[in-house]
Amino acid sequence: MRKIAICALAAMSLAACATVEPVPNARPLNAARIEALGPTPVVVAENNTGVMKSWFRQDSSAAAASQGLLGALVGAAIDGIMNYAPSRRARSAANELAEVMPAEALTESLVQHFSRQIATGTPGDGVVVSGVQTVQKVVEPGTVDDAIEVTSSYLLSEDATTLQVSTTVTYHNAAIPYVTPYTFENAPPKTELTGPLYRNSFTYSSRQLPVPVLTPELRERLIASIRDNARDESGALPVEGTDAFKSMNRELEEARDDKLTKAEIAIFLAREWTRDNGALLRAEIDNAHAFVARYALLDMNRTAIPSLTGVDELVETLPDGRTVRRGGPGISAGSYVSLPGDVSDFVTYGNAAAIAEVNETRLRNIQEQARAARRAQ
Repeated sequence: MRKIAICALAAMSLAACATVEPVPNARPLNAARIEALGPTPVVVAENNTGVMKSWFRQDSSAAAASQGLLGALVGAAIDGIMNYAPSRRARSAANELAEVMPAEALTESLVQHFSRQIATGTPGDGVVVSGVQTVQKVVEPGTVDDAIEVTSSYLLSEDATTLQVSTTVTYHNAAIPYVTPYTFENAPPKTELTGPLYRNSFTYSSRQLPVPVLTPELRERLIASIRDNARDESGALPVEGTDAFKSMNRELEEARDDKLTKAEIAIFLAREWTRDNGALLRAEIDNAHAFVARYALLDMNRTAIPSLTGVDELVETLPDGRTVRRGGPGISAGSYVSLPGDVSDFVTYGNAAAIAEVNETRLRNIQEQARAARRAQ
């Protein structure tokens, strides 16, 4: 098994190297534990962030730091101008997504799909769903003992062509200590001494929306959208000399060229997800939850131990060309990925995600209630 060496070199002496032997993130159950678990409750973590909109945040702080205080100030000013419009637009898209698909609806949908799994298994068939409930992790942040815990996040790509649903499924049991199935040349790493008995990740990528073709008419719509996005609550355009004004002008200059950026593509495609009361968004989320509920139970009854040197495995091909694959090499070995059959381009998810205002407000209220409850104890 490959080793990653981490060496610390002191000023005048060479410290000993510590070795870390990586293992896949997935943790399968063995046959004895599958039989012991049998009917097991599912606990879905309540979603608090809703469908987020990803975007690329510029950060020049590292480069600017080498230029001293003045460089840091200049870098911060430039970043402010570059990030003002993209962050504002991403937040606007997240707000619109929340109107048609509230965070509570995401949780309800996932609960419904796992509830449907109750009728598909009977005692003696290994791990089956005995019931489904929810938990608010802000209020109860610890693990739920002897239950299948499910946590999901929802993210729209930079160009808004693709929705990605990422889900983690775990099982903890305080009465059964985790025993790693791997052997190590030295002592097992600390990460392999504790933690869940079962763990795996399931990622669903929606079908890709087609990128619009840039035409003179589309360019004019783009310019109008940029100006509208720059207006304040009273409808006024930004004042000359402000960061908002400089950001708007920068976007207008880019809009007048002959190429659509990812951010510009998203201006047109984000609305497609909310059209017809979010019909497309709801359909893709429904498909994602069906995929997770089905394959989480199948995987919990699978004993194969993933290997860092494994190969990707095609598990299923659906009539529409969508595939389900199980990861092979690296730490993602054993994880499941559902991809559309007509992937046309590489999709990126930026380095930042915008959350709808309504979800941020809801989360703050939950956090305050949790703090008040702790103070009252």
